[in-house]
Amino acid sequence: MRIRPTYFLLACLCAFPVSSFSQKGGEEDLFQKASGYFFKEKFDMAESLLEQVIEQNPGNALAYSYLGDIFLIKKRYDGALDLYQKSIDLNPESGENYFRIGQIYYYKHDGRRAVDNFKKAIEVDNQLRFAYYHVGLTYLMLLRDKNNTIENWEAYIRIAPDDPQYVKIKRAIELLKDPNFVIPPPDSDITIEEALLLGGLTIDKAIHKTTDQEAGHESKKTKRKLEDIYLDSDL
Repeated sequence: MRIRPTYFLLACLCAFPVSSFSQKGGEEDLFQKASGYFFKEKFDMAESLLEQVIEQNPGNALAYSYLGDIFLIKKRYDGALDLYQKSIDLNPESGENYFRIGQIYYYKHDGRRAVDNFKKAIEVDNQLRFAYYHVGLTYLMLLRDKNNTIENWEAYIRIAPDDPQYVKIKRAIELLKDPNFVIPPPDSDITIEEALLLGGLTIDKAIHKTTDQEAGHESKKTKRKLEDIYLDSDL
């Protein structure tokens, strides 16, 4: 069942324990209320309370991180980057903050910085297995680097054989390994998703197939984005 990107972010957050940070007294109560609103997707109320938590205790790393998540959900990317960096300054061992910074740079189409931060997330916390998937995705979608995509996706399915998308990722790897498969350049009329979904056809064959579709010789197909591969999971 497909879920929205917001739920994917919330699912990631559920994996990271709140108990690793210390809040006391009224600040703790305020933070708990804020996190409660967050997980109910009442982000405006959560944002207001988190700002109060930070005002009371500028050393609360998790409050910066949660507020960064809200900014990320609202696509306030620059503000989210600043908040995640403040959280990292207070708690350098928080790999999930690097992961989210990687997501932001991915959305901003800065592939190099996205990869650097996804890799940093793995370095800091080797439990963040799905960061390997996102490294591969960035190499494919933004950097058009087939070999590094294959390397990171193979690393991912090797350490996460229980992933519900295992078969789909493995199939994508097989298609990419075809020496005749060429990743479409950024200015191509054929997207990477279309090239892969056409069943591993070479670009020359894909061009003919696309031309046939435009001529009305084939029924319209539903397109899936590679970015959505995790949105079907129950993470």
